[in-house]
Amino acid sequence: MNKMKNILGIDLGTSSVKILQRFEDGTIVKTKSAYDEISPMGWWKAIKQALSQLELINVSAIGLSSQVGTYIVDGKEVISWNTGIGTEELRHIKEKFSAKDFLDEISMPHPNIASYPIPRLLYIKKNYPEVQKICQPKDFICEMLTGNLVTDPYSWRGLANLRTKQYSHKCLGVTGICEKQLPIIIDYTEIAGYTKEIQLEETVLPEGIPVYVGLNDYYASLLGMGIQNLGDMFDISGTSEHLGVIEELMDLDTQMVSGPYLKHNVHYGVTASSGASLDFGLQIHKDGLVQLEKVSKHQPPIFLPYLNGERAPIWDAEARGMFFGISSGCTKEDMFYAVMEGVVFSLYHIYESMGKPKTTIMKISGGAAVNPVLNQLKAEMFQIPVAVLEENDTSALGAVMVAAVGAGWYESIEDAILNICHIKEQTEPVGKYNTWLEERYSIYKKLYPAVREQYKELRRISQ
Repeated sequence: MNKMKNILGIDLGTSSVKILQRFEDGTIVKTKSAYDEISPMGWWKAIKQALSQLELINVSAIGLSSQVGTYIVDGKEVISWNTGIGTEELRHIKEKFSAKDFLDEISMPHPNIASYPIPRLLYIKKNYPEVQKICQPKDFICEMLTGNLVTDPYSWRGLANLRTKQYSHKCLGVTGICEKQLPIIIDYTEIAGYTKEIQLEETVLPEGIPVYVGLNDYYASLLGMGIQNLGDMFDISGTSEHLGVIEELMDLDTQMVSGPYLKHNVHYGVTASSGASLDFGLQIHKDGLVQLEKVSKHQPPIFLPYLNGERAPIWDAEARGMFFGISSGCTKEDMFYAVMEGVVFSLYHIYESMGKPKTTIMKISGGAAVNPVLNQLKAEMFQIPVAVLEENDTSALGAVMVAAVGAGWYESIEDAILNICHIKEQTEPVGKYNTWLEERYSIYKKLYPAVREQYKELRRISQ
């Protein structure tokens, strides 16, 4: 039994909750619990199950992190991040507000993402006119732990001004939602409240533990990866995949997302189907083993990884996956390679659309970070080293870091990054496959425009 002081980081993901317990000496214990159902009580049940697997002795603080873009109406109805709900409302607000309006009100350009707060709140008000309370998953968990419905400004990007850390009253006025119907905003390293005594399976979570409000899973992951300096490049893999870089200035004309992060700005794009594509590839080639040297001597097909539509940079919910160039000699290994390559190409497409910002290394995290072939493809395509971190569950680690700073274990986030975030290994580009990949990428980019109209036809006859 480890009796040292420790901090818990709770990360509420799309399919499971992860809890990371970090002790004073740097030792880490982790637990995970999948959801029986996607609902507020399904999330809460999974959290209690995960907590039950830990020795909850000398817990000094708890930090929170979760998915965003998912909204809970009056504690029951869940509007998930991955639905098209809000698309019409997004068009409406884009017509109503100018670029300057958005910059003044929400401190950033509004991206073409329907799950951002304003379009979703417009939808909720229209379809739930008697709504009393709206929150996101992290806000709900905070309330279950402490009794306080509290959030942070980063989790409500698109409605909160990240400079003033307040909701935009002008944007709220458009939605018809009042501030009192939403969680109270505090800074991410502030205390949201203190735990109530919570009965678990064979033990209890003690009362009186400070709970720090934390961040959305994306920003928490950036912290857990040690992303803070200008030029830092990152790739966060998962259900979707975030690729971006830290820049000095906000990009006001980007089709990606650009906005405040710590002392600078973060510029990034998000795919829609990276995780689903890799899972699909494993259905074809179950062992997931690929010899790059062998496959590169074939002519494997080219894959569009748009199984659930695509966000950046094509913004087409109707797009779907496609293999191009299957020959009679095509093997399962070739097919799985094509899926991995397609995921890397989708990331490079974002990178191109961002203007190929200069960087010297790419830090990666998430489930796909453990795949050496994917890492080699990224190193070759981007022609920079790809670094894997010692701790791969970076959102949960980021939640720990926020609580550690709040609790005084570290003087600042920068100090926490210096002491906690370390690179485990990195993959170097060898240059052997770069020309071959670039030629294949040139074909990849031409495929979607060539079949864009056919996606619409497929959608029509499928309805």
